[in-house]
Amino acid sequence: MSYRSYVRLPGLTVSVGSFLPRLRLPSVAGPMLAPADMVDEFALGVCIYNPAAVNPFPLPPRGVDLPGRLAMLAERNVTLYVISGLSLNRLASWLDLVEAPIHALSDEKGEFARAVGVPIKQVEGRNFRTHCAFVLQEDRILSILLETDPIHHFEDLLAALDVAEGKEPGEYRLADKPWYVDREQAAQFLEANGPGASANDDANGGK
Repeated sequence: MSYRSYVRLPGLTVSVGSFLPRLRLPSVAGPMLAPADMVDEFALGVCIYNPAAVNPFPLPPRGVDLPGRLAMLAERNVTLYVISGLSLNRLASWLDLVEAPIHALSDEKGEFARAVGVPIKQVEGRNFRTHCAFVLQEDRILSILLETDPIHHFEDLLAALDVAEGKEPGEYRLADKPWYVDREQAAQFLEANGPGASANDDANGGK
């Protein structure tokens, strides 16, 4: 699969075909809600999950058309929501800054994080739980994608939704990219090929 969906990941207590934990969590909307409450019966949903006390995904960086990307999900009748380690107040503030109609649940106490067991990653010698996306039918897991949200690797998310709808995964190439993507790609290219390399070298297999 080109969109990097995982059936199961080390440490995760859930897998494709199982269900998200049906814990009731505080919601920005007011009542305590479980993941099963967030998506209509038999409908598809996307849960962006970040157990750490940081924003579920970055504010739209320059170059990214977040409303346009969310509209692509709405056209498919896909519900997007986030589960975050942020408190309700911080989640509400983040939503005000994002200015997008996204449902949000708070896992400030870490109950959901412990129940799911999201993998640990190392960044500069420090351990962090990684964020991920779940493609769902109600709360049944159809795909698990790491480091995926409406800003990062959104193309993979669209391809996973294709599969969830019984179609071949499309090859998506979105025109709106974060401003820093080209810089990251250039740095990776120079690291792999040396400071004297050019784009033509890359096209010719480094020759």
